Amino acid sequence: MIAPKMFPRRNARILTGIGFLTVAGLMLYKSVGPFDSTKNSEAVHGSRAKSARDDATDLLTQSPQHLRKQKEYENQILANIQKITAHKAMQRRMSHDPMGVILHKRPSLLEGLGRVRDMKEQAGSVVQKSVVLENQLKHKIVHLDLKGAPPKVEYFKKLFPLLHSFGATGLLMEYEDMFPYWGKLEFLSAHNAYAKGDIADIIELAKKSGLIIIPLVQTFGHMEHVLKLKEFADLREVPNYPQVICPTNNKTLPLIKLMIDQVMQLHPGIDWLHIGSDEVYNLGECTRCQQYLLHHQFDKSDLFLHHVRSVAKYVKENYDVQPIMWDDEFRKIPLKAMQDSKVGEVLEIMVWKYSSGIMVDLRSDIWEKYSAVFSGIWVASAFKGAANPDSYITNINDRLSNHKEWMEIFELYKSTIPFQGIVLTGWQRFDHFGVLCELLPQAVPSLAVNLMYITERKADHGALVRVGDMLKCSSFINLDLQYLEYANKCDFPGSAFYEVSQKLYILKRDINTMMKNPHVTGWVSDYNIEHNFVSPQHAEQGLQDLTMLLFDYGKVMNEAETALSDVFDEHTVKEWISLNVKPTHTKLQKLHASISKLQKVKYWPRRPLDSTETKEL
Repeated sequence: MIAPKMFPRRNARILTGIGFLTVAGLMLYKSVGPFDSTKNSEAVHGSRAKSARDDATDLLTQSPQHLRKQKEYENQILANIQKITAHKAMQRRMSHDPMGVILHKRPSLLEGLGRVRDMKEQAGSVVQKSVVLENQLKHKIVHLDLKGAPPKVEYFKKLFPLLHSFGATGLLMEYEDMFPYWGKLEFLSAHNAYAKGDIADIIELAKKSGLIIIPLVQTFGHMEHVLKLKEFADLREVPNYPQVICPTNNKTLPLIKLMIDQVMQLHPGIDWLHIGSDEVYNLGECTRCQQYLLHHQFDKSDLFLHHVRSVAKYVKENYDVQPIMWDDEFRKIPLKAMQDSKVGEVLEIMVWKYSSGIMVDLRSDIWEKYSAVFSGIWVASAFKGAANPDSYITNINDRLSNHKEWMEIFELYKSTIPFQGIVLTGWQRFDHFGVLCELLPQAVPSLAVNLMYITERKADHGALVRVGDMLKCSSFINLDLQYLEYANKCDFPGSAFYEVSQKLYILKRDINTMMKNPHVTGWVSDYNIEHNFVSPQHAEQGLQDLTMLLFDYGKVMNEAETALSDVFDEHTVKEWISLNVKPTHTKLQKLHASISKLQKVKYWPRRPLDSTETKEL
């Protein structure tokens, strides 16, 4: 999945508050015994409750003793719901201490029902550094989105052992234009792509840290790095859009196979190859595809299945490697069509969702369909790069919420679905043409927090203290940016950039506050400055921090260049500074120069200010 899109991936309906908790509780309760759901219809937002008649019939078949136990269990659930409702404001309460900001864990009903069990276990045990749960996901894969901004190999040398210590078991390497293609494909590689020797070094470093590698090659949608080029423009499904490759063009499969061949040649001995194929927005639209559909009596789903099965079959038969694919295009394809295509014989599926509302968007019928078709199912969360396309700093709390929901899904379906593992995606660009977003070094704390949560199902004070200790941080890790008051100084690979990102966020917030000051908006507007008509007193009051902010901002810009240079090449450094630092710095400089000039004005003109005429009174 080259990159998350703002609208398809973000604007999901969110099952809120008590509705979500109630549904989860009722699902658990169903496994114990039935109860009269009609009594709880107001508390269950959108749940599929039984009818009163059906429930009454069920209850009559039970003994009085069993009914009494059921009633007690029902009352326990309702008591938890009422307690959560009454204290909703406290669920996100913040506690402040000298170490920093602690965000209280938001309880779910699943956690509430297990709280008694947890207390019993903890009462008779010594506090351990790590709690490993049963039925863990076998693989915890960290996604490295490398397109257009390759971290230095030397950085990976420091990073990979740390990832292993967090519990990661492998890497999903999305090279895109950073892969060193050669021969007929050399134009697919960026000028600053890795060399073949770099790929070998990365593989060796991963091996030393106990991390498997799964390369990702886009083979349908998100092929911008290929289709943008003149040499391959004729393979576009839509001539003006270099996003989707035409599946019926005779040159398409040979190109894709050659790309796979070269990636496989530099990755011997791997077990999985990810073939992408997400967000195929333009399918069956060109004249050739339309004729193909008509001739074979296919619909667009058939065309999609035919292409991905052909690619997956090539990988499996020629390399004895298991292909994986993103799942989004399969969500709308009927079960029978998937079964008839036999796509499950050659593919494993990776189900992704980066925002809240996973249970809403990925309903039980989707999981039933997938489990009926695929023998291997992965899930994919996001530890960074899933907010806005131009975001430069990760809000850990949002990412933690995503992982909490995924773990509830895992607990709910683990007995019936063959989960292979989870991939924690970390997007660097939303797609090939997108700007940089949330670079890897500043998101290492987010990755650490979420990997620990996946392993321990904990994000309480003790767990977060351990993360801070592992990252050698001077204060408690901030989880929510709205409560960020000062930059945390840590000592992990890329920590200097983590600190700079926090400083920049705080500075931009302070600058925004200054610019929204009524003294500025009311008396130092662009119009006032343009016409040299600024009140000195209001300018002094509203912009009293301007000189200090400009100085601090320039200092942070220099620190950012140094910190980024430790991880990335000069091109990535220049791009990030140009996008995230220079525009505001330039604006501050111009404002400072204008105010300095206007402070010398002693006399002001009569209105209208835009008039060049003088009128005698």
